Amino acid sequence: MKDVLIQVEDLKKYFRVGKGNLKAVDGLSFSIHQGETVGLVGESGCGKSTAGRTMLRLYEPTGGRVLFKGTDVFSAGSREMHELRKKMQMIFQDPYASLNPRMTVTDIISEPFSIYGLYPHRAEREQKVADLLRLVGLSEEHANRFPHEFSGGQRQRIGVARAMALEPDFIICDEPISALDVSIQAQIVNLLKEIQRERDITLLFIAHDLSMVRYISDRVCVMYLGKMMEVAPSEDLYHTPLHPYTRALLSAIPVPDPVVQHERRRIKLEGDVPSPIDPKEGCRFVDRCSYAEPRCREITPEQRELRPNHWVACHRADELFLK
Repeated sequence: MKDVLIQVEDLKKYFRVGKGNLKAVDGLSFSIHQGETVGLVGESGCGKSTAGRTMLRLYEPTGGRVLFKGTDVFSAGSREMHELRKKMQMIFQDPYASLNPRMTVTDIISEPFSIYGLYPHRAEREQKVADLLRLVGLSEEHANRFPHEFSGGQRQRIGVARAMALEPDFIICDEPISALDVSIQAQIVNLLKEIQRERDITLLFIAHDLSMVRYISDRVCVMYLGKMMEVAPSEDLYHTPLHPYTRALLSAIPVPDPVVQHERRRIKLEGDVPSPIDPKEGCRFVDRCSYAEPRCREITPEQRELRPNHWVACHRADELFLK
């Protein structure tokens, strides 16, 4: 295992809503090693995108720490943060909204060069843009076109090129395929895997498509209502999930074999996701969990390592699912 590149410690992000606090992210802790891909999954509204944006300080945090190569991102001054952003980039969810419609592809990809004073000569800059376009599977002939002239998949490739412009060490992929056609999603994921292999990039892949997360991720983190429920190596989590919420999520993934699919038991979650505004003490999943007991409502479960590198926040996981 390579050195830890990103260390997230008790990350919190609250939003003031009326007289209460919406606890979008409430005490996340995990690490990402150099060259690793970590998947962050959960239902819509669980706080995974907010967590990614807060890690890069696109949102100012409410509490906690994020260490990038040992440097505390949240305590960095403006000049130090300016340098850190060169090494930490983001690919956004919506390729239609994340590209300026009034800028050409050359302007979009080369804007980071202007911000950091790189490649001042026009010919040098145009060559670098052409190299980045080829990296993401586009042609230099696309350089002078505008975003509206491209398909959704091509626009996301432009977003990947922009994220790669400053040769970062770490990229947060904020649901980069959810707005794309299914036929295009695999192309973008394969592109990210290829770039990671060639450039030794570290990725945080945020998504709700569990089958795609399994394909791209080395480890997977499962969130629910601002809390981390389970963290485990990808294959370990998919074969032996230890949290009731993770088991319910995985039971919903369709299997291409009709015989196997027919024999599988779908775990249906009853009730709605509770409000994240000033949630009560105890397990956040308690109202939808069929295994809940009184202590689950009174005591918030801590992360426990029940298998090697397999962490679970559940009072009963060891007695229910550990074999």
